[in-house]
Amino acid sequence: MIRAVFDTNLLISYLLTHRPPIATLIDEYVAREEILLVTAPELLEELHRVLGYPRLQKYYTEEERTRFVALVMALSEVVELPANIPTICRDPDDDRVIACAVAGQADVIISGDQDLLVLDQVEEILILTPAALLAQLQDKGA
Repeated sequence: MIRAVFDTNLLISYLLTHRPPIATLIDEYVAREEILLVTAPELLEELHRVLGYPRLQKYYTEEERTRFVALVMALSEVVELPANIPTICRDPDDDRVIACAVAGQADVIISGDQDLLVLDQVEEILILTPAALLAQLQDKGA
């Protein structure tokens, strides 16, 4: 099983567009428990907060937003972030994603954010796009 931290923007993209490759990763690999989502309370709060932005509100109801965050939490192993999060990324908000991956002993961070992707890897944790992870999984399955 692959332990993965999904960047908040990808989860939002999944909710709004439900298109591959992110939809394939969640609908197939997470559903079959080949990928275990790893998250933290701070990342769940960020997801709920960003989904509350007025420009996004037209795509779903408040109930759907709340249910989606609850679903992400239910599908995830929720870990606590350390009190002092090291500065690694050029965008300090992304340091919480990295801290979550380290605390949760994740194998991979899945993101479309260039601030994370330029790092390639932190410790033993790979940082990949959804398409790159999906290609790796499909290659292994072939």
